[in-house]
Amino acid sequence: MNLIKKISINNLTIDSLVIIFLSHIYYKITFVNVLQGEFLLINQIKAGNVTSTLFSVESPTYVLIGLLLGIDNIDNFKLLIYLITLISFGIIVINIQFLNSYSTLFLFGGWLVTCSWYIGYVDAVSVMLIVLITRNIIQENNGKLNLLIYITLLTINHSAISLAIIIILLLFIKKGLLKKYLVIAIISQLLGNGVIQYYLNYIGFSGRGRFRFIFNDNIIETATSFVGNNILIILWSGFLGVSFLIVLASNMLLWVDVSKVLLGTLIAIFFTAISLDTSRIFSLLVIPIILNILQMCSKKVEFNKYISIIYTFSLILFFFIGNYHFFGEVYKSSPMINDETFYDLIARMVNSLMSGIWK
Repeated sequence: MNLIKKISINNLTIDSLVIIFLSHIYYKITFVNVLQGEFLLINQIKAGNVTSTLFSVESPTYVLIGLLLGIDNIDNFKLLIYLITLISFGIIVINIQFLNSYSTLFLFGGWLVTCSWYIGYVDAVSVMLIVLITRNIIQENNGKLNLLIYITLLTINHSAISLAIIIILLLFIKKGLLKKYLVIAIISQLLGNGVIQYYLNYIGFSGRGRFRFIFNDNIIETATSFVGNNILIILWSGFLGVSFLIVLASNMLLWVDVSKVLLGTLIAIFFTAISLDTSRIFSLLVIPIILNILQMCSKKVEFNKYISIIYTFSLILFFFIGNYHFFGEVYKSSPMINDETFYDLIARMVNSLMSGIWK
């Protein structure tokens, strides 16, 4: 009975159930529309004839794992990506426990919408690595090698996100650790981008990369207009259920801490403004900001005394206002509508496996 009681009130258990509920039931997970193209890239690489021009080729995580495991079926590829997403969720939940009572609130940030609606992009892996990097910095761990590996992997996974995260985290590092962090960050960027370039050359990729895409006609103007015209929606989509605590903390913390949050948010908006993914990108870039402000609040007695009230107001706002996600236009449900949903995929595969028995 004591064991059951410990498990039932364990933060890790609660967080695990919350992340599954929000992603699978409240948001409803969906695959990205370009997933077929990602799978075809695996076959093109095997055949030694890469014709894909998608700049998502620069984020090779799923393709490389698919090649390593010899995936030769689109259904298996979808399941592989889904399993990687679940594993990433598990690692995220484990590594936010340093936030103590505030860990569950982190799950109500906008990043989980992104990870739920865009399965097939490398976002879940990005979030996992961002959490690992941010935790390493917040707790001032001396594991230089771990930090080097995490940032290098994030750069390989998504180089643009990695660069923005490195810059935002500069705001939250103590001066005594700044030099060490910069050296590690620069080496990681060089290593990660070197690996990506070698990979692109090896497979013979001839399409436009992310950096070149930004300077296509009207891209920056269009993206900037999107952000400027929908700034409140984008801010809400990024912070979502943490928004109430952000506003509350901004009126109670020292200005030196508040200024870091504000400046970090502005940097995130800047990088969002040169991307057409708007809410998706913004929700990922504000993760270090959310983690740091949750950590700040967890250390303040005045916040901990009213944590139940904080959760109450945060969740009321979260469910009452609902989700507003900007992806070229405003969405309240996933813009990634495929011919077959994830749930239909699972039902079809189970029916196929059990057809002989159920007949």
